Amino acid sequence: MVSDNIEILQSTGYGASELKKSYQKYLQKGLLFAILIHGFVIGSYLLANYISRMEQTSQKDIQQRIINVTDLEPPPSATDEEEPPPPKIEEPPVAPPKDLTALQPEPVAKEKAEEKTIKTQEELEQIKSPVSSTGDTGKFTYSGPVKIEEKKIEEKIEKKEVQEKTVYQSFEVEKAPECVNLAQVRASMKYPEIARDAGIEGRVTVKVLVNESGSVSKVGSISGPDVFHDEVRSKAMDLQFTPGLQNGKPVKVWVTVPFNFKLKN
Repeated sequence: MVSDNIEILQSTGYGASELKKSYQKYLQKGLLFAILIHGFVIGSYLLANYISRMEQTSQKDIQQRIINVTDLEPPPSATDEEEPPPPKIEEPPVAPPKDLTALQPEPVAKEKAEEKTIKTQEELEQIKSPVSSTGDTGKFTYSGPVKIEEKKIEEKIEKKEVQEKTVYQSFEVEKAPECVNLAQVRASMKYPEIARDAGIEGRVTVKVLVNESGSVSKVGSISGPDVFHDEVRSKAMDLQFTPGLQNGKPVKVWVTVPFNFKLKN
């Protein structure tokens, strides 16, 4: 059958080259038709998407306009009564001008006007008043309460106390106190039995207030294991220092002293 077709094609003169040309021609037409179909589909999709967006934006505009209209205040009702105008304040009546002619003094006769106003020498001699030759000897006594401005005096005293600082820290003074019997106090301390049985060791620091004479006048805060606090507090009062100096004068100074508690092997 195939041989018969080949013979027919050969007999008709329809060769392979013409078959290729016709194939390419139909292939180009098919590709062009497929491209047009795809373009039409994509364009339809884009157009539909654009139309839907336009509809959404128009709906949003309508909703916004509706919201703006609803936000407006309602118009005033025609039945509402108008507020009456404020009452007029009546001004006080203006007093009529005074008749100044009534205030003018009447003329007085010369005889009546000439009266003696100066006393004569005889009248002056008749006046007897006690006059001291040494001046005024009368004593003035005031029996009212004596007002003393105590408040201002107290304020001045308080200001003076604030300006004069009496207690310093060790880093604030020119010369800090130095302990002179620290080794003796450490040797006198007893290791607490509770700490010894539990095998507790540690470092304890105590803050003491050294007065002008170098003695401890107050025990402050203690840091470290609690089991050693009582022993440190009781022996800290035995510490002796050289006085702290500020402006060449002994002052009260807070000093921190360390104590190490360590078990012997």
